[in-house]
Amino acid sequence: MGQKQSDKTLILVTLTLLVIGLVMIYSASAVLAGRRYGDSLFFFKRQTLWAAIGLTAMVAASRVPYPVWQRAGLPLILGAGLLLILVLVPGIGVEVNGSRRWLRLGPLTLQPAELARLCAVIYLARYLVEKRDRLNDFLTGVLPPMIVIGALLALIMGESDLGTAAVMGLVAGVMLFLGGARWRHLWAMGLLAMPVLYAMIMKIGYRRQRMMAFLDPWRDPSDAGFQMIQSFLALGGGGPAGMGLGEGRQKLFFLPYPHTDFIFSVIGEELGLLGTSAILILFGMLAWRGMAIGLRAPDPFGRYLAFGLTMMITLQALINMAVVTGLLPTKGLTLPFLSYGGSSLLANLIAVGILWNISRAASAGRSKISNLKFQISKRSEGCV
Repeated sequence: MGQKQSDKTLILVTLTLLVIGLVMIYSASAVLAGRRYGDSLFFFKRQTLWAAIGLTAMVAASRVPYPVWQRAGLPLILGAGLLLILVLVPGIGVEVNGSRRWLRLGPLTLQPAELARLCAVIYLARYLVEKRDRLNDFLTGVLPPMIVIGALLALIMGESDLGTAAVMGLVAGVMLFLGGARWRHLWAMGLLAMPVLYAMIMKIGYRRQRMMAFLDPWRDPSDAGFQMIQSFLALGGGGPAGMGLGEGRQKLFFLPYPHTDFIFSVIGEELGLLGTSAILILFGMLAWRGMAIGLRAPDPFGRYLAFGLTMMITLQALINMAVVTGLLPTKGLTLPFLSYGGSSLLANLIAVGILWNISRAASAGRSKISNLKFQISKRSEGCV
């Protein structure tokens, strides 16, 4: 398969997920939106607007030579930190359901933590290239970037967004390992973070309830375990082929947030095992193309950037689906391209645009090498 075809595969998978997401958001939210806002298309129209913004940003990112992101790594991480601080300022940050995670932009809201994930990947890719000779040393190689990422994680956790913080921490750890950091240094960082993670979960009431519900949701089926049980009922009720698009029942005021965190449950109920399997295959294809682009990248920065962006998307997808199927405790984490949420969609589409640019750069590089080999071959034949 040529690289041009590979580019088409990456974009085709992304657009397929995006279209499925828009359809399922309408199916999951129409009744809820009609009851709450008097407009069954309320969430669908807003997500469509974000999709248009995100696709424009994706195309724009695909036109920016990816080495530009290396030079912008430090300003981007500083800008992300500033936005995360602004979210926590009363009167500036928007609070919803007890969590302060958003900034208002006219009729829309922006969640800086989603963009911070993207900025963190770019910053780490730059760091791995510029400090690759130091990564074997803990104090001068591993600790400095983890301090920067740790500061972002602290701000995100201050917004009560443990899910996004977990994804960012995992991606950072894997990127450092790929860059040459030693296992024992990363394990040490993980062990140091465990007491903090324990306190963040067990010392905060609703998180402790979620953990207990994860261990035994049937102990409190009407409260702490309600969301997980409704997800199980949705997935189990779908069977092999599903109840049919729009025919799901658990979204009708039983399953909380059916169009956001638990949209995979709605897909399972309405499209069945076939539908959920198709989603898994699509994310698998996206991961395959992203990793292939990284392996073909013209330079180390492109390689680390492609790997990091691919993990940023696919790890979040895996964690979301693990939560919905009861393999992990409930946390507020969207399913990329499918869940309602403009900031997440924007960040992920920009990531795909950057991957697309790296892919095209790799293709151009191979074309130049092929032309050079052809010219050398012709000259050799002339000499003979």
